[in-house]
Amino acid sequence: MRHLWWVLGAVLVCIGLAVAVSSAPSQPDFGWFAYTPSGDIPGRSVWMVSRTQAAGLAVAVLGLVTVATGVGFRLGRRR
Repeated sequence: MRHLWWVLGAVLVCIGLAVAVSSAPSQPDFGWFAYTPSGDIPGRSVWMVSRTQAAGLAVAVLGLVTVATGVGFRLGRRR
């Protein structure tokens, strides 16, 4: 029971990252853009993130919060 936080958090992080990495954002099938941002500005780029990737990253963050909670309880019990 003590290691449940660690295991649950690690599983959530692994599943979330696997989902986020394995799902690529879909390319638009149609459309015409009258304005394209200039590539002259350094550090500006467009990132396309699909809903599946966002959900996977949210699950990974939830897993990290779960691990942090387990660490907090573990450190709190030592005192």
